[in-house]
Amino acid sequence: MFRIFALLLTLFSFNCFASVARIAIVGAMDVEIEGILPKLTNVKHETIGNHIFYIGELNKKPVIVTKSGVGKVNAALTTTLLASKFNVTSIIFTGIAGACSPSLEPMDVVISTALVQHDVDLTAFGSPIGLLDGYENREFLPSESLVNQALEAAHSVLGEDKVTAGTIVSGDQFIADKKKVAFLYQEFQAKAVEMEGAALAQVADNFNIPYVVIRTISDKADGSASLTYDEMKNTTAYNSISILLEMFK
Repeated sequence: MFRIFALLLTLFSFNCFASVARIAIVGAMDVEIEGILPKLTNVKHETIGNHIFYIGELNKKPVIVTKSGVGKVNAALTTTLLASKFNVTSIIFTGIAGACSPSLEPMDVVISTALVQHDVDLTAFGSPIGLLDGYENREFLPSESLVNQALEAAHSVLGEDKVTAGTIVSGDQFIADKKKVAFLYQEFQAKAVEMEGAALAQVADNFNIPYVVIRTISDKADGSASLTYDEMKNTTAYNSISILLEMFK
């Protein structure tokens, strides 16, 4: 009898907690969220599969923070859980990326105005590269309001010279090749390349959840990527976190 009562109490507590409207904050790797976790208050944890969700408040605003894992499947899975299991009102993806635009350098920031899955290839059927079957546009468009909030916060933290808005492309590849970078820039006018954002965007669009992706450039996505990436990932990840924290002021 006591076990049944305890189970019911746990389920009731979870349902009440999940019913609160919350902003979701997602990073692909530990380094992309670990600077946020100490800032949370009234924190509880929920585990679904191998995903840990940190549910609490950031500057008195209800939030849920989680690590998606690297890659499009992980990003899609995480977004689906956020949409179906929690009352998420918007999603902010924070993290690092490689540069596609020749004008960008490590520590510069890109705020997404469009997201494309660059590794989708149905060109054999006459579709342009990046266009998914059943879709009319290969671009997923973030919330204008969230984009503007992120830009304002980024300008406040870094100044306007270090911040740009534009297309971010995603694929299940770590890009470290000059020719590939040149192709992504030419084909999509991509500012940055990473491995999660557009998959998150596809799922969020399906659930009508506003979103934005904030990426700090960690490397030039060319032959020197591995060295620069390893050296810069901690610093650049915290750069994006600083912008996110500014949004919550």
